[in-house]
Amino acid sequence: MEQKKILNKSIRICVIILTLMFFNSILNAEMPDWAMMIDKEGNKYYFDKSGKIYTDSTTSIFKPVSRDGLEYYNSKVKSLWKAGHRKQSLVIAKSILALKESSMNVVKAKKDINTFMRDMQMKHGNRFVDFSKDAWLYLTKEDTTMYVFNDKVPYILALQGNAEIIAAQSVDSLQYASTVMRAGLRFSDTSGYDAIMIVAAESFADTIESIRVLEQHWRTVAFDTFDRELLKHSDAMALYAFATRDNVELKGIELLLAKENRGYCVRIFTTKERYELYKDTMFAIINSFSTP
Repeated sequence: MEQKKILNKSIRICVIILTLMFFNSILNAEMPDWAMMIDKEGNKYYFDKSGKIYTDSTTSIFKPVSRDGLEYYNSKVKSLWKAGHRKQSLVIAKSILALKESSMNVVKAKKDINTFMRDMQMKHGNRFVDFSKDAWLYLTKEDTTMYVFNDKVPYILALQGNAEIIAAQSVDSLQYASTVMRAGLRFSDTSGYDAIMIVAAESFADTIESIRVLEQHWRTVAFDTFDRELLKHSDAMALYAFATRDNVELKGIELLLAKENRGYCVRIFTTKERYELYKDTMFAIINSFSTP
């Protein structure tokens, strides 16, 4: 009986977190020659006449850490912690630890941050664990590539070009966790986004038997009417190209992946015209997605 309650609660949470991924309606925007899409969580996407995508989100609060300016980032970790901003402090600390050891400066910075985090963990005990759980999404920049790390429902993702994290949210429950991350992708130098990427990840109490079980789960809790073309399939993954049936035709790529007790849905969408221009780059991003 208790297990059934946990399962039902997990499904309810899953519905809430996954509705972010699926489109609700396409409306005429207030600006001439523009269209507006609203997803089921109320997020608005605006499309100009050239197919560029804009969101109603403010400037991203998620910034990648690079090997340049390590002294600044190192100092920022400690000043934010001292000021009581524990989540922000640990996000930067984890970003530093995720950097590739490309120089002795990086090695030294990692050593210093490890010592700091060990001291704070000893001082705060279980509270430190809670702080760390909140700091689940962090970023690094290596040359022209931004790496996205999720340590709640683990994955790593490589984004080329000028990408931004638009929003991220998570849910924790007994024997269940889920995260959703939205990113705006730019493949050209103009304003707006060329594509939107959404990654939903779930961790269950039990092992996912096959990709078909995961697909059935997501198609049930987050129904959509996309036209899909199966591109690749195995016991653990399914890769689709998809298109919407709305006035503004959107096209994209969807990866479903089952790994032990974790399930992932990685989706990139854009307008029909930009899909044809940038689909190779979009596939490269999908292929960069990895899980431990």
